[in-house]
Amino acid sequence: MLMARDVTYQIFDMPDGRFSVMVTIEPDKTMVRTGFATQAEASAWVEGLRDIMAALGAPVSLAFPEYPGSLPLNEILAFIRKAPSEAD
Repeated sequence: MLMARDVTYQIFDMPDGRFSVMVTIEPDKTMVRTGFATQAEASAWVEGLRDIMAALGAPVSLAFPEYPGSLPLNEILAFIRKAPSEAD
């Protein structure tokens, strides 16, 4: 019997004005779906994923619930570049 896996997602604003969805299936599978014209289109895709995964017994939840909207990728990358590393 297959065990249900946790599935998380996050929607990102891309620098070109489109949206992407990053999905992680625990423990180690990550995929990115790119090219959504609007955040609503990306959200609709997530709802379809939620339906499919529910049939498999795997709940889909927001990776960062404190950020329910889309996250601006440029700002995230700038933050990561400024963050101190373990080597610092």
